[in-house]
Amino acid sequence: MCHPVLVRLRTLVMGVALGALTGCDVGPLGPVGDTPPVLSSKTCYSDDDCVADACCGLGTAVTHADEGPTCGGVTCTGSCPPGTIDCGRCIPVCRGDRCAAACQ
Repeated sequence: MCHPVLVRLRTLVMGVALGALTGCDVGPLGPVGDTPPVLSSKTCYSDDDCVADACCGLGTAVTHADEGPTCGGVTCTGSCPPGTIDCGRCIPVCRGDRCAAACQ
């Protein structure tokens, strides 16, 4: 009776271990040469500390939120010019205590 429990437990442990390994962030999501520049050297603590350098994802670089634009009251049109953060399929993130761009 004890054998089926051990088999299930071993399967569960292996599944969790494999899931953890495949979910690790090991580097940039896209080609390094295609990532937008970073304009700030301020320390970030979470992804919320990092923003594009223009409102509505239209920036072409990533910066710390304290040094970024104030976008309150700005109405975004949904446009997507080439070379911008959103249309470059990037998001500002905090990586290694500095803002960076994660791109697909």
